[in-house]
Amino acid sequence: MALERATTTTTTTTTTNASGKDDERTKRTTRSDGRRRDVLATTIQAAIIIIAGGLMHPKPDDARAFPNLKDSQSTFQLGALRTSAQRLHTLREDIIEAGTVKPGTKEAIERLQNATLDCASARAALEAYSNVRDVCTLSIVLKSVSKRFATEDEKATATRRKEAAVMAYAELERLLKDENASTAHLDEGFDAARDALRQFAESVVDAFAFDESAAKAKREEFPELFAS
Repeated sequence: MALERATTTTTTTTTTNASGKDDERTKRTTRSDGRRRDVLATTIQAAIIIIAGGLMHPKPDDARAFPNLKDSQSTFQLGALRTSAQRLHTLREDIIEAGTVKPGTKEAIERLQNATLDCASARAALEAYSNVRDVCTLSIVLKSVSKRFATEDEKATATRRKEAAVMAYAELERLLKDENASTAHLDEGFDAARDALRQFAESVVDAFAFDESAAKAKREEFPELFAS
């Protein structure tokens, strides 16, 4: 009986030890797999940053290696401005023509914030973030193309045009907060915002230094920004 108990105890201890070793191996494998996943994730993130950096700030030879790069980048930047122009046009129609949106309402201001891409006052979702960083899309576009300008004068002109557009948006927002704003004043406010945005769009095209034919084609691609 004593021998049986001893044998049972030995067997149990051996089983326990084997189980403990298996658990330890499992833990080591899990930790190893976790480290590999972390390294892979870090590598992927680094690759994305490098690729994005190359696209946003291409080397001089990239223009020859990728002839369509300048065209696609300018389309991307102008696309944001076109979205703003389209939304401003629709808001103008809803307020002045259809009368479905009333000045002095929360809807009017929220629609303007959306149309100006946070260059009037920032939308609620970005309000806290806007205290530490400029969330205005015009500012972001300007920063993206700033290194492309051939001269400092062109860059300064683009900066003035961006600021003029922001000021026009601010004035339009002031008007839309007034429930008694006249149609004539609202019309003038929308005109000023549209014209300022178009002037800034001209600077964005200038930044890419297209030849005359390519610049004409680019303007025709965005009639909302360049059509008279």
